[in-house]
Amino acid sequence: MKGAACLAFKGCAQILLLGAATVSAFTPSLCTLCLPPSSRSIVTRITRSTVRWMTDNAPGTTTSDSSDISSSSPEPKGKKKRIVVVGGGWAGFSAADALASAEIDPATGESPVEVILLDASPRGRGGLAGSWKTPGGRQVEAGVHGFWKEYRNTFAAMERIGLNLSDVLGPYSPSVLISKSGRVALAPVLGKEEEEEEEEGVGKKDGHKFPSPLDLILSPGAALELIADLLPPPLDVALVSEFNPSSPLTLVDRASAVGLLGAWADFGQEDPKSWDIYDKVSAEELFLRKAGVTEALYEELVQPLLHVLPMCPGYDCSAAAALSCFHVFALQSKGAFDVRWCRGGITEKIFDPWAKQLVEGGDVAIRGSSRVTSVTQVDTADTGTDGPHFEVTLNDGEDTIVCDGVIFAVGGTSMGKLVAASPETDALMGPQGFDRVRGVTCVAARLFLEPDAISSGLSGGKHDSTLLPPDVAKALKDTPVAVCGPEIGGIPELQETGFCVYDLQRMQDKFAVDDEKETAVLEVDFFRADSIADIRDDQEVAALALKAVGRALGTQVIDLSKVVDMSVVRARDAVSHFAVNSAQCSPQVKIRRGVYMCGDWIDRKGHASWSTEKSVVTGRQAVAALAKDLGLKCRTDIIEAAPDTAQLKALRTIARKLRETIPPPGSGIPSSPWSLAKELVEGTDS
Repeated sequence: MKGAACLAFKGCAQILLLGAATVSAFTPSLCTLCLPPSSRSIVTRITRSTVRWMTDNAPGTTTSDSSDISSSSPEPKGKKKRIVVVGGGWAGFSAADALASAEIDPATGESPVEVILLDASPRGRGGLAGSWKTPGGRQVEAGVHGFWKEYRNTFAAMERIGLNLSDVLGPYSPSVLISKSGRVALAPVLGKEEEEEEEEGVGKKDGHKFPSPLDLILSPGAALELIADLLPPPLDVALVSEFNPSSPLTLVDRASAVGLLGAWADFGQEDPKSWDIYDKVSAEELFLRKAGVTEALYEELVQPLLHVLPMCPGYDCSAAAALSCFHVFALQSKGAFDVRWCRGGITEKIFDPWAKQLVEGGDVAIRGSSRVTSVTQVDTADTGTDGPHFEVTLNDGEDTIVCDGVIFAVGGTSMGKLVAASPETDALMGPQGFDRVRGVTCVAARLFLEPDAISSGLSGGKHDSTLLPPDVAKALKDTPVAVCGPEIGGIPELQETGFCVYDLQRMQDKFAVDDEKETAVLEVDFFRADSIADIRDDQEVAALALKAVGRALGTQVIDLSKVVDMSVVRARDAVSHFAVNSAQCSPQVKIRRGVYMCGDWIDRKGHASWSTEKSVVTGRQAVAALAKDLGLKCRTDIIEAAPDTAQLKALRTIARKLRETIPPPGSGIPSSPWSLAKELVEGTDS
């Protein structure tokens, strides 16, 4: 009975804890560098001079340094293999980094590989994960970027650059979840040092202290802490999270989460068969009809998280993507959903030193303003070498590069546009279904505001003070980040749009309060924001952002007149959309000999990772495949995803045996007992 009770509580906690997970605003797939000329205006409007590949109506901001790291592409020396990496985001840089590690050729004493990294943006590094400056010198970027505890390969990449993580990232931050009904919950940070073990003694068992029966009666919190101790991490935190007393969720609503246990245990994160089954069903069907969670639980907890993690509503999100995303960001290990935020712009803190290290190594050239318009296989008769060769055409024929291999490190919609505009590239890639890949539109509004009185002693961020209005500072006193679901405040543009609110003065060093700071800095990043992206006037977007913040936090709406500077980034269809059946359009890292792919949307059925981490992993996997084909020796080691806890392993064993004995009918997804009973009754009635 104890085991059954633990399993039941796991099911409840599985959903409840997810309120602690927030999402970095935009994923690496924002690098839309392969757009054909007719599609170049779809992305955003930062500036023509800074990112002319993204827009054709810039507001006039400029970059502090728009020069290429290296624009040269000399002929390979000797028998060097020339590899072109298309895309300057996390995936592209990870691939270039792995290629640069190629073992020296003893015959020549040089690296056997030459790498040319191409990006359509003038800077050539960071893609839309990068950052820029306004003419006034204020830093802006395409969304705020988080780094979760399980970003093991990402952290390893940063350390290989020589970065001290504490200098680049702030502390792990708690997160507050807000639904259309108001604040739902605040969950604490789990990713801290392990607490010292208590001494063995009376009332303890297996290292856990058990309260007396009287304690359980007088202090329900003590009972929850006991139960939390028995649950696998990080499900424990759900039971000790701070839920808003005014939340409409009842105990029955929370208990209905138990219905998801069967699917949670049945779905294998790296199991292609599981993906084939669950990818055909929507998350809405999984939660409401198969798991049988209540409408209130779905609207208050599940729906907000779907809108900011996979960034789409349940009816338009694959059940496989939802389970995988929730697992990676919340259930993978103790503190999996704990997140650290970059202490500055991603380009300045990460991509600039990364690019410098790659180029100074002598084997990597980084070229900006290089929009790939076609890739074709060419005759190798004149090359004098074995294996296929490829010709990469840039900027509609302005330049060409002949190479031994190509690694595409671009987003799915960008790849779709490239093959649609280039029959040669389409033929090279084969039938991958790129034309069916969809994207999510995001809008990032960074607002510089007239300062209010300093509010200090705030927790959860790198810095404890802000110049935001006092009521806003109070609403964010526990954390500088608020995660908001759709339908906030009855605002029409937010009907299917989730968003995150950031107090950047508490997160980034350059904006931290000091005697010289003259503005407060507030960022609002919207997801599935097509209707907001349609608003051409930045002032209107800023006003909408301020209204959304006021309605979400329950504070007075900041007057637009207090905005002294702003940046609005519109990124249309730029983030990977994991819709129903989308995994069918997720290619493997190897397309054919000499052609490879990497990014957050590649090999979804493989390594259990998401977003930045998935991009880093597939970047290294692509190089591993290339190195095998071309006879190179590169360091492409990958840190595996955290293994299942002992409790989850046991639960998966039971689920597997049940599936083998009594396969779930219909869609193949196990239903909760009450949902199954309802299905049987409805079937009888019909």
